Amino acid sequence: MKVFIVYCHPSEDSLTRNLKDKFIKGIIDSGNEYELSDLYKMDFKSDMTEQEYLRDANYKETPKIADDVLAEQEKINSSDAIAFIYPVFWTEAPAKLVGWFDRVWSYGFAYGNKTMKMLEKGIILCSAGNPADRLEKLGLLGSMKKVMFGDRLFNRVKETEFVLFDSTSRENTSREANWDLNLKKAYEKGKTLFTETKKEFSLEDRYFTAISNSDTGEVSDETIFAYHQKGNVIWAEYSGGSVIKGFLLGTIDENNNLRFDYRHINTDGESKSGSCTSEPRFENGKLRFYEKWKWTDGCEGTSVIEEL
Repeated sequence: MKVFIVYCHPSEDSLTRNLKDKFIKGIIDSGNEYELSDLYKMDFKSDMTEQEYLRDANYKETPKIADDVLAEQEKINSSDAIAFIYPVFWTEAPAKLVGWFDRVWSYGFAYGNKTMKMLEKGIILCSAGNPADRLEKLGLLGSMKKVMFGDRLFNRVKETEFVLFDSTSRENTSREANWDLNLKKAYEKGKTLFTETKKEFSLEDRYFTAISNSDTGEVSDETIFAYHQKGNVIWAEYSGGSVIKGFLLGTIDENNNLRFDYRHINTDGESKSGSCTSEPRFENGKLRFYEKWKWTDGCEGTSVIEEL
């Protein structure tokens, strides 16, 4: 098996560079292969040209893709997985990596008449100066994941993993204290990247839409649910169709059944709320939840949501 590594850091004197080296050693020691794009060493051109912008903006497959972009696309299609290794700059990847997506995720490759293969896995290894709990409390960690998984890798990889190496700023004493542990973690992620293990069920960063609903319901195939999970607690934001903004909060049991309360504002300006129980089923290769809900006024109904 082969992983394509997209590495982006401006300095060799960095924890991130060491994480990259250990990840690669893990790949090699597992008997697998890798291909590396070191964007700074390559001096990868991250700015789109006007010609490239107009090509993608108008959903055209001409003019021809630039040779440096074609080379990156070929690396993707010759691999089984993709890994991104970078430091967090202001809650985002470095500009050069953002520009890599701007150019490599071109029309006719990553969207439209896609020629990009479906990869087995996409993994993010990123270092951040802030502690993980602070990033999570401020909603920044969720934003990072949503951009990478909800947009850039969405429907382009089968399985995703986000690995955060936090509290790594140079003035933080835990940087040195956790140095060896972080390198070991990066090595193990490389070594086990293609190991088939049973993944624990989670709704974190999974998106759903309604495929059926009772007449008295208000969600539809225009409504998108963005789910999250921490332990046995689940929550989601939803909007679209007749729902301007909605939230749900509840729990998940050992059989992955959901029980939650929900509230939303509809397009008529009404505040609607209720409770719901939800049973999971895998059908046609997709996760669905079969829901039984009840408005606070007593009206009942059923619906089905399916993962996007």
